[in-house]
Amino acid sequence: MSNSHTFEEAREDYVRRMGEELGPAYHLLWNECALLHMRWEEYLEMFGSDPRSFEIMNETAPGFFRSVQDLYWESILLGLCRFADKRMVAGKKTLSLETLLTFATGQPVLGLRNLVDDAQAKIKFAQDWRNRRIAHADLVHMLDKPTAPLAPASRRHVREALSSIVAALAAVEMHFTSSGLGFIGTGFRFGGQHLLSQLRVASRLQREHKDRLASGTAREDDFDWMKWRGTL
Repeated sequence: MSNSHTFEEAREDYVRRMGEELGPAYHLLWNECALLHMRWEEYLEMFGSDPRSFEIMNETAPGFFRSVQDLYWESILLGLCRFADKRMVAGKKTLSLETLLTFATGQPVLGLRNLVDDAQAKIKFAQDWRNRRIAHADLVHMLDKPTAPLAPASRRHVREALSSIVAALAAVEMHFTSSGLGFIGTGFRFGGQHLLSQLRVASRLQREHKDRLASGTAREDDFDWMKWRGTL
């Protein structure tokens, strides 16, 4: 439903359908879920399976792109963790799936408690990484001393966790709007693939430039490095 509305229009519609408390909370969770899916799609697009992407990243700035890959991955795990938070953390209310159960209008949603429990279970792997590696550094683990290994964390685990979040939100959506819910194929791109395509062009131009110098067929501007590099 929110795909065809502005942010404010969607919020107002959810308030009308779900009430003054559940409506805004659900709307925010919907948007957080959409943003998390966008980030996940961008991660897969850049670091998923296309060997050409890794080739150009390793050719141009391997250290930088490794950092980007790690930051994306950690950001996705942290995003999952927020959905699995308890309704109260450190004495403060949270925006999480469990929060939906605190509102009277959310309690009649069929199976919502079980769906929230399922999502929390599927996100435990991300919480382990958050607690012992991302947000905090477990000393025993960092020193490679005998301890429980970090929970397995793969793309399959992320996909299953995302699906469980969507299932919980979809139950609320169906209860109040009688419509389905999906976040796959959002069509939004942060620009990672565009950046890689530009780097491929730059790499090809640089090779052509070197080939002309080596073959003695250089153009006048091949010797003007500031002009060649686009700094003039």
